[in-house]
Amino acid sequence: MNRRIAIRDLTLALGGLVSIPAWATDGWNTHSFQLNQSFLKVSEQNMLEVIVETIIPESTTKGAKSLGVPAFLQKMLQDCYEAPVSENIRNGLAATDTTAQKQFGKSFADCDTQQKQQILLSFEKSQDTKLKDFYSLVKNLTILGYTTSEYVQTEFLRYNMAPGHYYGCVPVKK
Repeated sequence: MNRRIAIRDLTLALGGLVSIPAWATDGWNTHSFQLNQSFLKVSEQNMLEVIVETIIPESTTKGAKSLGVPAFLQKMLQDCYEAPVSENIRNGLAATDTTAQKQFGKSFADCDTQQKQQILLSFEKSQDTKLKDFYSLVKNLTILGYTTSEYVQTEFLRYNMAPGHYYGCVPVKK
């Protein structure tokens, strides 16, 4: 065995073990989940928040907006999708407000819940594939972000990170 390779591997393993506590303690909460740079403008971010809240609204349980799903969507769109998809999202957000202005004479954020749902359902049934793709992606990512949140996993799905329990000293019957 080559001593230099063994020292290098040991150093890498030790560095990994030292960094695990820092990663495990604050790597998965909403406060440490920061976007490096937001690719959406503030008005587009607000529109996305309203759309997400329309898809999964606040009720007796927390809604998608209060669980940080809009930040999840932005992070997914920024890190996991190509530029044409991000551009389609921007165009879809603009089209949402334009459609609200045409149909109801007010911005999407000022519409009531039924009007917002009507606009989004019209996108789902639209012949325009770009609008249909926009709504489908936003809806699917909203559902993904909501169902994989810590709140839903622990409160409703009873997720347990390490299922089962080890009982060390148990009497064995013959």
